[in-house]
Amino acid sequence: MTTRAQLERQLITLRESLLEPFEKAEAAGDEAEMRRLEGIAGEMDDLLDQLALIGLGELAAEITALRLKIDGHAASGNGTVSGITLDKLKKQISEILSDSSEEEPDAADTSPQVPVNNPPPPIVVDEVSTDDPGPPDGGALVLTEAHLLALWKRSQFPIDGRGIIVFGLRGCRPVDYSGTGFAAGHEIVLRDINYRTMNCTIGQWRPNGGLALYPGSTVPYHTIVESKVSGGGKGVNQMGRGRYKNYAANWHKRAEGPNGHWALRQDCAITIQRTGDDADFDLDDRWEVGRVAGDNIHCAFHMGADGNIPDARFSSAGCQTIAGTVKKGVAGSERGPWKKFIAPFQRDTGTQSNTEYVLFLAEEAQQMIKNRCAGKSVLLRMGSAGPLVAQLQRALATRLSRQMVADGDFGPSTFQAVIDFQTEAFGDNADDGIVGPETAEALGLTLPIFDFDDAISGGSGFVENGNSPASLIFSDGSDTPGQPSDDGKIAWGAVTDKKHGPEFKTKVRAIAKRLQCDPDHLMAVMAFETGGKFSPDVKNMAGSGATGLIQFMPSTARALNTTTAKLARMTALEQLDFVELYFRMSVGNKRLQTLSDVYMAVLWPAAVGKPEGFILFEKGTRAYDQNIGLDKNKDNVIRKAEAAAKVFDKLVLGMKPGRIG
Repeated sequence: MTTRAQLERQLITLRESLLEPFEKAEAAGDEAEMRRLEGIAGEMDDLLDQLALIGLGELAAEITALRLKIDGHAASGNGTVSGITLDKLKKQISEILSDSSEEEPDAADTSPQVPVNNPPPPIVVDEVSTDDPGPPDGGALVLTEAHLLALWKRSQFPIDGRGIIVFGLRGCRPVDYSGTGFAAGHEIVLRDINYRTMNCTIGQWRPNGGLALYPGSTVPYHTIVESKVSGGGKGVNQMGRGRYKNYAANWHKRAEGPNGHWALRQDCAITIQRTGDDADFDLDDRWEVGRVAGDNIHCAFHMGADGNIPDARFSSAGCQTIAGTVKKGVAGSERGPWKKFIAPFQRDTGTQSNTEYVLFLAEEAQQMIKNRCAGKSVLLRMGSAGPLVAQLQRALATRLSRQMVADGDFGPSTFQAVIDFQTEAFGDNADDGIVGPETAEALGLTLPIFDFDDAISGGSGFVENGNSPASLIFSDGSDTPGQPSDDGKIAWGAVTDKKHGPEFKTKVRAIAKRLQCDPDHLMAVMAFETGGKFSPDVKNMAGSGATGLIQFMPSTARALNTTTAKLARMTALEQLDFVELYFRMSVGNKRLQTLSDVYMAVLWPAAVGKPEGFILFEKGTRAYDQNIGLDKNKDNVIRKAEAAAKVFDKLVLGMKPGRIG
């Protein structure tokens, strides 16, 4: 019988088989074939992430389909793997994705519409503690953009560059029930979760452009939860906290299409809990991770009597909901806060087609507002990214004796590994998938202390012993458990080893140390600038004359006492000296704490150290016209995070098997 491990090995082998045809296509300049192969590699990466959820037969059939894409011919035999045909699998998946238990609460539901005396308790949080949180129904707190930025940096979440970011705060309501406009800050009040009324906030954030808040719910409705307990929780779930990378504007239910209502549809891996013992969600309940959950962001179908939000029920079996109403199949029928929320994403009139969704507990926001999380550590969780995550992954791999790719992306496989480790280290019913001080200590490492001022001034959100970038420190004094602190592997290292030998990455690491930046970040920038070729003579396709590893402009080359022609004739190792010289010239001794800062040193040095929402270029300027492709949300401005988004993609790609080395 085929095991999960065997299927995983098949996927990894298939992925590695793409390297040779990709290099041939690259040598031939066949951009279309390169894009095709990169697309297949991306599908394989997604499947590797879904191993925790997808069934073995389904996964086997998916692998067969990918083989067909690579080979370009039909499979032998009857086209089945593990007894399941691909057509049957696709039909089953289609049925799963078309089905959703999200409906308006039944008219016969006569349950109380006000908080009950003894509501089910919220999730017990082991890793996110609060000092003196105060009464749950305490006074209003003012949530500002600075607090949001700090919450992102504390969890090492990248700042999305698409425009509006959607976020949830579980356990608080905005003081303004009608749904606010965008402003620098708004008031919120903590409330107990009771699974009966809307006691959460769902917000929208335009980095450097304000935030808006809407009343809603981030938990399922109690009658649905109660009805599913006997079935082990199937059909209802509570979404876990973390960063979820893509929610696309589309019909809430695929089966209803235009006869339904427009919403933000889950289009990425998420984490969820299911309860099979009682009607609440706590550490007794099991975690699942993957794609097939249907936890969309949609209208609650209720606003309460006379729009009195605190008395309102809501429609959810796991979806995130916003107070308001809509008539299915009737365009323009949106009412209440929902109408304001969905406007930027509307099918014909909206300005944005997708976004990410980030979910926190309200107590996390409260702690950030009250004392800036002073003395608290950084947290790593679903959606975190960067060097700290890569080091965490190496620690998990060692402690669990499990093969893991240290790609710096806290995705489904890392979440599952954390859950497994927490269960092993602390026993059953002690897992939440979040790495805070307790889990870190059990892994033999220490998380750096969060620094609010550093976070909101454009830094990484932490400083360790005065050095940058900071790193996890293991109990043996190294930064990697059970092995020397320098394993020689960096992003894209396997690619440059083949092209230029191991001396290239050794030199990059030395330069990065002198520049006070992460070598992975420097490699990602060069990968972006050269299209992954790392060639000293690669030229800009637009005809600007830019040449080389960081696309030196002719004027820049002259400032460095050379020419682009001379740079093109250098070896890659020789040109690295000019890369370092350029960085010294453009940013001096400024610390390059983030990937976006390293890229800004090349694109727009004045933005180094600025917030992620900092506006680089505006419509009507030559700089904007030259970089118009970076305006992802088409709002006529290009922000720092938008400009760096594609470089971050290169970082993640460079940490994948076959490229990291």
